[in-house]
Amino acid sequence: MAAPTKTVAQKLLIKPGTSVWAAPEDHLPLIGVLPAYVDVADGLSTATTGLLIAAHEAALRRLLDEHRDGLTGPVNFWVVYPKRNKADINRDSLWRILAEYGMRPIAQIAVGATWSALRFRMLREGEVFNAGAGG
Repeated sequence: MAAPTKTVAQKLLIKPGTSVWAAPEDHLPLIGVLPAYVDVADGLSTATTGLLIAAHEAALRRLLDEHRDGLTGPVNFWVVYPKRNKADINRDSLWRILAEYGMRPIAQIAVGATWSALRFRMLREGEVFNAGAGG
């Protein structure tokens, strides 16, 4: 018997009783049905899971700059981007871009047929991440 397929929300570690925040907010439906009792947070810094959804580098950098102060807030922070080099951002370029904000990648998932997501965390004190060398 095959194991049940996880929903996108489950893969993004969105659990019942937690909160999620997305920018742009109108892209939140991209992840599908949320688990029961999940609240939509007012800001990135107060969310359990934060999602920045960007189709290209300029949009991502704009979102990162706009929400820089909240990047340390969520337990789970994801950047959602188009799959298969359909944009000027990809897994490797995201490593370099987010390193500029003191973050490193820790997981990658598929978000449907056309989007992927990379999970990032803040660098720990004294930690060095060489994004140019592929991590």
